[in-house]
Amino acid sequence: MKPVRSERPNSILRRMRNSPHPIALWEKYGLVPRPFFKPSAAEARFASLPRPNRFRLALEEAGGVFVWFGQFLAGRTDLLASPYVSQLRSLRVPLNATSPPSSVPELRGRVSHAQLIRVTPGAEVYEASGPAGPMILEIYAPQRIPFPERAWTDFCRRIRMLEDSAESPVTQPVVLERFREWIEWQADLERKRAFLRNLQDIPIRCVSRFPRLISDFPSGRCLAYDQMEGTPLAEVSAAGGAASGWELWAEGLLEQAVLLSVVDAEAQPENYLVLRDGGLGFRTLPALASVPVEWHYELLQYVTSAVAGNTSRALQMLSRMSASENPYGTEQLLLEKLSSLQPELRINGVTPESIVALENYWRAQARTPQKPPLFLELFHRNLTVLGQSGESAAPSSDVVSDALWPVLGRTLQFRVGEILSTEKGQEWIVSSGLLMMTSIRQAALTLEQVRDKDLALVLDRQEAESPDAGRNRHAVSLIGAAIALVLFLLFLQLIPRAGGGALPWLAGAAAALSAVALYILVRRIK
Repeated sequence: MKPVRSERPNSILRRMRNSPHPIALWEKYGLVPRPFFKPSAAEARFASLPRPNRFRLALEEAGGVFVWFGQFLAGRTDLLASPYVSQLRSLRVPLNATSPPSSVPELRGRVSHAQLIRVTPGAEVYEASGPAGPMILEIYAPQRIPFPERAWTDFCRRIRMLEDSAESPVTQPVVLERFREWIEWQADLERKRAFLRNLQDIPIRCVSRFPRLISDFPSGRCLAYDQMEGTPLAEVSAAGGAASGWELWAEGLLEQAVLLSVVDAEAQPENYLVLRDGGLGFRTLPALASVPVEWHYELLQYVTSAVAGNTSRALQMLSRMSASENPYGTEQLLLEKLSSLQPELRINGVTPESIVALENYWRAQARTPQKPPLFLELFHRNLTVLGQSGESAAPSSDVVSDALWPVLGRTLQFRVGEILSTEKGQEWIVSSGLLMMTSIRQAALTLEQVRDKDLALVLDRQEAESPDAGRNRHAVSLIGAAIALVLFLLFLQLIPRAGGGALPWLAGAAAALSAVALYILVRRIK
């Protein structure tokens, strides 16, 4: 029998030091102190790097759900300082295919030349050729959550080890809960299919163009849509059109939130294309979050107030959207937290003023006990990423302010068209037109009665008509003819926009009556 050799204390300590303990990763990059061990040469090398860089490297080495978490935190200035979010924006998932189209039985023989271009928390995205030409194919995992529950539990346990560090805000339970919700959104195939189907037919021309959904695709695990042709947004910026490229992206993000009621849940410029006609297209369609209908007006006022510098009104809208039971008290608390914020030191001070204002409002909101909806977090995240992406362009003006006004114009055009196309709007227009015609007719009868009395008086006295009476009738006829002309043109404009039903016939009849009245009044002008 061979004697058992005892392990030396140095080897025991070395094995404990190199064991895959959950805290070992944070200790390696100096994010968590290691009081009983002398740092190695590699750890000393990491210690010379800024802390945001070490945090990014730690998440990148951990891989998997930690990389998704880093992407989720990119742009979250309410949780981390600007150097952190700038570093986290560079996190990318390795392109390792686990579910190629050839592994899906329904796709065999229908898809060719598939190339993996992107990996999301819920799907692998391929460029491929289909029966109808080039297409984008997203293949989703069979399960709703793309990682097992054990992996999620281990992730939460390891993240909570940073509770006493500078990154402690990201360990809050509400942040982890929102991160899991964000993961589930990106893994929801039917949700994304419904979004894309609803965005096929937008009634007005927008700067954002969405790809056509290929609805007859045979696999239930796949989402297929047409591949759009254009130049990547980053390449347009690098080629010297940075300002125009970021202005186009700013206009697209505002248009999606304010007009189309959707928010980009990923905030990655690599997903966007600049189309040949100057529109904003998609290389791959990101996950989208919906803006609830009850907050449309508040979100519009919030953005416009922030751009105009009306802090009080902006915080009032922010307190409403935070679903506060006491909006006035929340507004006062937001003002207090905003006034106590310390300004961030920015190396490159070209971030648009409106984005800085929105970041400060959101940082103040994070210091209150209110829990805002996820779409609002993603909206602020998008604008923060926009500001950081456009810093290299050094724009001479505020891109958000410049992009807001055309978006407001399209929003007004859409709302007016919506009013004209609804039944209540049509009834209101018809009723208003009939009321106006009745009022004009009553005024004409009154004027006729006055004229008959004056004429009878003149005949009784056998006196000649005075010049003033003739001028009065001339003026009345001119005014009536002008009103009839305006009504005639109004009803003519309404006929092609009225759609189906009885409204075009009513508008045509009203236009005919206006034309008759115009003819009579013109003949009375002497």
